[in-house]
Formats: sequence, C-alpha cells, structure tokens
Amino acid sequence: MAKKLKSAKKQKVAKKSEKNALLPVKKEQNALIVVKKKKLDIAVFREKESLKKAVKSLSLAVIVVIIIAYIALLALVATSIFYVSHLQNGLIQKGVFVAGISVAEMSPQEAASRLSNSLNDTVPEQLILQYEGQNFPIDLQELGVKFDVEKAIQKAYSIGRTQNVVRDLWEYAKTLNDTIDIEPEFLYEEEILNEMLQDLQEQLPKVQEYDYFMENDVLIINRGKSGVGLHQEELKNRILANLRIRKFDEEIQIPTYEILPKEIDLQAIHSEIYRKPQDAYVTENPFEIHEQVIGVDFDVEDAQKNIDIIPKNEQYKIKLKFTNPNIFVKDLNIFPDQLSTFSTNYVNNPNRTTNLRIAAGKINGTILMPGEKFSFNEVVGERTIAAGYKNAAIFVNGQVEDGLAGGICQISSTLYDAVIGANLQITERHNHSLLTSYLAGGKDATVVWGRYDFQFVNNREYPVKIEMIVQNGVATAVVYGIRSSQEYEITIESRFMGNKRNL
Repeated sequence: MAKKLKSAKKQKVAKKSEKNALLPVKKEQNALIVVKKKKLDIAVFREKESLKKAVKSLSLAVIVVIIIAYIALLALVATSIFYVSHLQNGLIQKGVFVAGISVAEMSPQEAASRLSNSLNDTVPEQLILQYEGQNFPIDLQELGVKFDVEKAIQKAYSIGRTQNVVRDLWEYAKTLNDTIDIEPEFLYEEEILNEMLQDLQEQLPKVQEYDYFMENDVLIINRGKSGVGLHQEELKNRILANLRIRKFDEEIQIPTYEILPKEIDLQAIHSEIYRKPQDAYVTENPFEIHEQVIGVDFDVEDAQKNIDIIPKNEQYKIKLKFTNPNIFVKDLNIFPDQLSTFSTNYVNNPNRTTNLRIAAGKINGTILMPGEKFSFNEVVGERTIAAGYKNAAIFVNGQVEDGLAGGICQISSTLYDAVIGANLQITERHNHSLLTSYLAGGKDATVVWGRYDFQFVNNREYPVKIEMIVQNGVATAVVYGIRSSQEYEITIESRFMGNKRNL
C-alpha cells in the first residue's frame, strides 16, 4: 500500500514538471501569433491604401480619356466642318506645293497659269553634254521636254478629295500643320532622245584600224588608233535625272569607254599584197592581151621582229622585194601597125634640147591598155633641177622669159598631133597664149605643172604603144597598135587671127 502511494506521488510530480516545461513553448507561440497578426494588419492596410490610390488614379485616367475623347471629338467635328467646306470651295488645299511652288488655295486654272510660267517657260533651249572640254548641246525644244503641269494639278487638287473619308480627313488635317510637295512628271520624246545619242556616238572619235600602203619599194604600215564608245543608257539616265530635278545649267559629263583597234596582222597583209611574177601573154579567139605582173613580197618574220622591238610605234616601214617577169607587154609582138606619126623641128639650143630629151625619154615606150588614161604631168613628172631640167625660153603672161624646163611644150604638142592622128580621145588640152615657131596655131598643147595638163584615153579596142624620139633637130611621136577595119584620116586646119610671133 505504501508503495502504491509513493508511486502515485512520483507520477503526479512528473506530470507537474512536464506541464511546467510546456509553459515557455505556449508563450512563444502566442507571441508569434501576435506578430503575424500585426504584419497581416499592416499588409491589409497597405493593400487598402493601394486600392484607394488605384481607384483614385483610374478615376483620373478615365477623366483624362473622357476629356481627350471630347477634345478629339470637337477636333473631328471642327475638321469635318472645315473638310466639308474644303470640298465645296473648289480650291487646292492649304500647304500644297508643286516642285516647291505653292499652289495653296488656288483654283486649278490659277495653279496651271502659275506653274506654266514657273516650270515650262523656264525650260532652256539646250542641255550641255561635255566630253574632254568639248561641248555637245542637246536641243530640248526638239526633244519636246516639258513638265506635265495638268497631271500635277490634278494630283494637288485631289488631296482631300479621294472619296475615302478617313484618308481625306487625314490628308486634310496633315496639311493644316505640314506641307505636301508634289514632284511633277516631265515629258519627252524617247525615240528622238535615242536618235540624239546615236548621233552623239558618231561625233566622238572613231576607232581607226591599222592600214598600209606601198611607196616605191617600201611597205608602210600605220598602227590603228583607239576610238571612244558611248555608254548610251548611262548617259540617258544622267540626262533624265537632271531634267527630272530641273538642273538645266549643269553640264553633264559624257560616260565613255575605249574601243581598241585590231592588232597588226602581218600574215593578212602579206596575203593581200603578195604577187607572183607573171609574164605578159596574148590569147586568141577572142584576142586578148594579158599584162605582165611584177612580183611583190616581204619577209613576214623579219617584219614581225621589227614590230616587236617597238610594239607601240605608230608607223612601221618594211622593205619590199620586187621581181620582174621575163616578158612585158612591150616585148610582145602586138603592135604591128603604125597608127599615126607626127614630127616637129627644133633649134639645137643645148638647154632646151636637154629638156626635150628628158621629157621624151619619160614618154617613150608608154603602153596604154584599152580604156586607160594618159596624163602628161603624171608620166613626165614634176620639172625640177634635180630631175635634170634647164632654164630655157617659156611664155609667161604673153611675154617670153627664161624658165625651168622651157621647151617641153614642144613634146606635148608633138604628141598631141600624133594622138589626134591615131583617133584617140582627148580629155584635156590647152593652147599657148602666143603662137609657137614649131606648129601652126591650134595644133599645140601647153603644159604647166600643177595647172595645165595634156590628157587622153585609149578608146581603141586594143593596146597602143607610144614612141617619143628627139634627135637631129627633130622631135617625133609615133603611135603603134592594131588597125581596125575602119580607120579615119584626121587633119587639123589652122586660121590665124591677129599678129604672129615666132619662138
């Protein structure tokens, strides 16, 4: 029994100790609850304050929106009123420009008058193109350049009149605070412009291809020169750009490119000038005379070396090699008939006789093929001291004076009468200013280098050969050939009018 009481007492004491141990925990929990409650109250308070502010701000925003909407509505109503008035006034809107020229509050007719004076009337006659300092004008009147005033006015007048209310109101409102500048289109004749540019290309330096010619025994080759090509499309765009922005006074530089000539082709030149020597010959049925061919050649390899040494030289000289055939036309027995002969006498003056013999020697042996022309000046050549001519008596302005190559007119006159006798066609002949001592009047033929010539054509069916001999005081001209079935005997009769003066 006593043990039970003791045990119960111990249990009671243990429970009391346990209860006392729990008391601080409860106190801490209560304090935590109080803190959380306070924080919650603060948060609630703040949230209420934020809500109040949000409500207040929202109310203010609503008021602002309402005010703005009201103002916008008033502006819209006012703009609409003005817009309706604008539609009815028939004038272009305020703030509208064409090419920087104001057409605001003008009727289309007033705007047309102003733009015509300010735009089209100021288009100059020419636009200047330039290449290396040289001017090439383009006629703008011929090109038909003008600005499309009518279309620009239509566009200006249509601002705010497109029948799209929203767009019209926007454009109308925009012009109240800003400007609209319309760039007018310009008109031109494209085909004429293309022709002008093509003509311009023809005026620019053209490419010169290499060429060549033979002078005596030398082949002379001239190197080609570059030409200038025109970038037509680029120039066209430059012209149109300047016209579009009305830059009439600014010279336009012509865009070009280099056109290179062909390189010298010696093989091609050789194939063109090469000739194999060929003897003259005659064929029968039909009778035909084939002239001799003198051979012509040059060394292509050596010529190429000369060019390679100075590749940019403008001119090259190449030695030619000529090879004579064995038989010339004069060697053929095809001049069996003497067609005519004529002689004149001369006084043996040493200087004058020398001149006669030099000129006769140049003519002697000349052969003319059918249709071929004879020129005394070409055959005899220029009369110079270097050629051996001497001073002797000549006619000058109706007077007798000493002059170089005096007396050679006796050779041309003697030949003239022989040619008449052979019935050859005279194409140029001049008489002396005075009568000569060796021929009657009208039978002479004077020659002066660079002024008067004696010329005739072999109008016969076959070739003719001319002999011209000066010896023993007699100058003789003989024409040989083949007689035709019908020949004529031709004589010249002279009649003297005035005084005769002998030389």
